[in-house]
Amino acid sequence: MIRENPTPAEGETGNPFVVYTLRILAIMSPLFLVMSILALEMDGSTKLFLSFFVPFLICLLSALPYRLSLEGGPEMDLKTALIFSAFVWLVLSVIGAVPYWISGTYSILDGWFESMSGFTATGLTMATRPEELPRSILLWRSMTEWIGGVGVIVLFLALMTRTSKVLQHLYVAEARTDKIVPSIVGTAKRIWTIYVMYTILATLVYWILGMRLFDSVNHAMTTLATGGFSTSSASFAPYGTAIRIAGVVFMYIGAISFASHYHLFKGRLKGFFTVEVRALILAGVVATLLAITVGPVDALFQSVSALTGTGFSTADIASWSDYHKMILTILMIFGGGYGSTSSALKMIRVLILLYGILWYVRVRQHPSRMIIPFRFGGRNYEPSEVRDVAIFVTSYILVLMLGALAFMAAGYDAMDSLFEVASAEGNVGLSVGITGPALSPPLKLVLILEMWAGRLEIFPVLMMLREIPSLFKRFRRGPVAAP
Repeated sequence: MIRENPTPAEGETGNPFVVYTLRILAIMSPLFLVMSILALEMDGSTKLFLSFFVPFLICLLSALPYRLSLEGGPEMDLKTALIFSAFVWLVLSVIGAVPYWISGTYSILDGWFESMSGFTATGLTMATRPEELPRSILLWRSMTEWIGGVGVIVLFLALMTRTSKVLQHLYVAEARTDKIVPSIVGTAKRIWTIYVMYTILATLVYWILGMRLFDSVNHAMTTLATGGFSTSSASFAPYGTAIRIAGVVFMYIGAISFASHYHLFKGRLKGFFTVEVRALILAGVVATLLAITVGPVDALFQSVSALTGTGFSTADIASWSDYHKMILTILMIFGGGYGSTSSALKMIRVLILLYGILWYVRVRQHPSRMIIPFRFGGRNYEPSEVRDVAIFVTSYILVLMLGALAFMAAGYDAMDSLFEVASAEGNVGLSVGITGPALSPPLKLVLILEMWAGRLEIFPVLMMLREIPSLFKRFRRGPVAAP
């Protein structure tokens, strides 16, 4: 028999979706409180104060009835964790849009778009002139990217004291499998430590090189998150060569895995310069040379911005030729390093597929009974691992093509459609001018779906959409029956 009024403890152990969603909202509540105070300090606006204080109350009051602790909780298998990750990112994008709605900065749909773009660290924006937005709103945009770059679930894990099977599933569900140390909780703590250190360093470097302190803070957060939101509609175009080169360095830092950075901090250079890191550097150099006709600095900056998924710009990409747009599109599809803040395919998967072509040729040239191991980057890959890579890449390209077709059906040029959707799905943020308030609502929804699916690597979102009927039943069912 199900009790109508369960105790908090029973509720906490009953429905994993409810419990873990409320826990994540609970850890978001202090952020909204801090932002509400900063809104008063920076903008002196009661309306902006309420814009952040209301979601603070929503997060806090929704968790209070359960008297939630961060430790323990109901069991959750990997399938449920994958669906949960898609669900909680959707919830966060809605909660994160509340400040935009209450402040009147954006309409309902545009506010949701901006929030989803922020938390997925994409950087496509509905703001035509960000420099005219209130400073607290600008900071909130940057903060959503900074949190989303690493992932809110990883932030949740960093606050734990011990690892459990559920936490391991949640870590994998947010498109991460790499470990810095054996413990998932220890890994999450080290990821956030490295992330904060680099963010502080980037802030100081930008500031020393001449960027205003407020702009330095915002750009540091969105650079390391490989997000791309800027405090100016001109992005990095107003800044000199020194700041642009610094931006290139920090974009690369954001796109390199945290495991590699951990090796660097430990003095293990060989562990830092993995085959993926070397490939990222080489790809940036080759792309720069291929696009050199737009100018060496612009070619370098835009190539690295596209490859790392950051999305800053120093040039009007809409005026570039299809040749140059295609170079950036390919880079946006490739993406940065696995286990970094970048999204898209990830460079290691691209390398595995390219090596797989050579491996397959060798296999076909030898007797059928001869076993040729798939060895790449210093390790052997099982056939199932290579298969998983191929399936993911196929799924990614299929979602990309469907999105591009939607834009082409609306009358947009094929190259521009492919570019814009590749930017959304790869969580990049570069635009040829299609994305903006004037974009039709259906196409805004297409980009929201692309950003959401791209950030979580497709399958959690597909699984959630497939499970929507049973998902509603879980919430209606509520806590489990008392024994």
